[in-house]
Amino acid sequence: MITHRVHRLSRRATLWPMRTASAMHDASSRRRRTHHLAAKGAIVVAIALTVGVAQPQLAAASKRPGSPKQVGFRVAASTNPSDTANALSGVSCRGASFCVAVGFYVIAGADKTLVEKFDGARWNTSPSTDPSVISNYLVDVSCPRSNFCMAVGTRGAGATQQTLVESWNGRSWTTATSTNPASEDSFDAVSCPTPRFCAAVGEQVQRGVDRTLVETWNGVRWRNAKSSNVGRGENQLLGISCASATFCAAVGERTSSGHSATLIEGWNGKRWSVLRSTNPGVINLLSGVSCATSRFCEAVGNQVRGSATRTLIERWNGHRWNTVRSTSPNLHSTLWAVSCPQARSCKAVGDVEAGSMTRTLVEGWNGSRWSTSASANPSSRDGLNGVSCATSSACKPVGYQVVDSTTYDSLIEWGT
Repeated sequence: MITHRVHRLSRRATLWPMRTASAMHDASSRRRRTHHLAAKGAIVVAIALTVGVAQPQLAAASKRPGSPKQVGFRVAASTNPSDTANALSGVSCRGASFCVAVGFYVIAGADKTLVEKFDGARWNTSPSTDPSVISNYLVDVSCPRSNFCMAVGTRGAGATQQTLVESWNGRSWTTATSTNPASEDSFDAVSCPTPRFCAAVGEQVQRGVDRTLVETWNGVRWRNAKSSNVGRGENQLLGISCASATFCAAVGERTSSGHSATLIEGWNGKRWSVLRSTNPGVINLLSGVSCATSRFCEAVGNQVRGSATRTLIERWNGHRWNTVRSTSPNLHSTLWAVSCPQARSCKAVGDVEAGSMTRTLVEGWNGSRWSTSASANPSSRDGLNGVSCATSSACKPVGYQVVDSTTYDSLIEWGT
């Protein structure tokens, strides 16, 4: 089951759908890389490309943003520097005229960072750095101001991988120095409430086991922060949101009795600690979180019950985390990211299996309940990996769209 596979992998496998056969010839290496490089729905793309699902008639439609079916959210024109592989996984907006989306593209056998910037009228590629010769991925970005952003991800380092951080100063992107405390380190998410404080989360491999990784930015440099782990099994942090320099919530998954269970950690300005979270399914995962205030956060992911994969949403009320009711349009529905500009307004995005197709999924919170919102699907296989809402009426989801059996492009939508 595709969604079950997506659920079991950490989010960064999204970045590996276009690896060449030569680069993936070793089975054990492929298994290790896929486990440590995240999923977020785009593994569905990998499967689509592997089996050769060609949709030439839909490829043409993917280039035309104005289909009559696009109600609520519509496709925005985006740039695609690669002829074969382009995908976006994170986005951050500050107002109606400034957004930054990040991801990767593949060209000449090398994986490059992809940054697209919105100026209020159109999206354009913004030159970014690639410190590794063969593999560079950006998975998330946070922009507290239009002249300051931090983007995080992973870069190749010989036979292993290390964290990647790039910073924006209003004019250009530069690689920032981050710590790498273990033999393999990866970032999955970042949150910057101000230019003087950022927190990035992910995982580090210690003695062959994934453990949580947290680094903080103090306005001058990145430093490793002590984080918590539950038990001796796998622990990964996949999403983070900081309402201020003294309040952050980070979410992910941990191994419990051979199954994935939700993991939530909180930052109080002094230390990180594990917070109690719910696990309504047999397998549970949280991949994204957004905190409008220190008393209101929404975390999203999925839960597996029997043969069905359903959306999972948990809410922080200032004292505890509780499961809240969400919609699952199909037996296999997943949420990957959420954005809450205020406590009465949130948008969560992901994907849903619909027969042989994969469709975008958007759910909205209006202060009293979650409901499914109409979203665009320019091809037969589309997915949304990230979302940012500058206001309750201006949201921009990002992800991917399959053009044909050998090509996929970035996908950007806009709406309310």
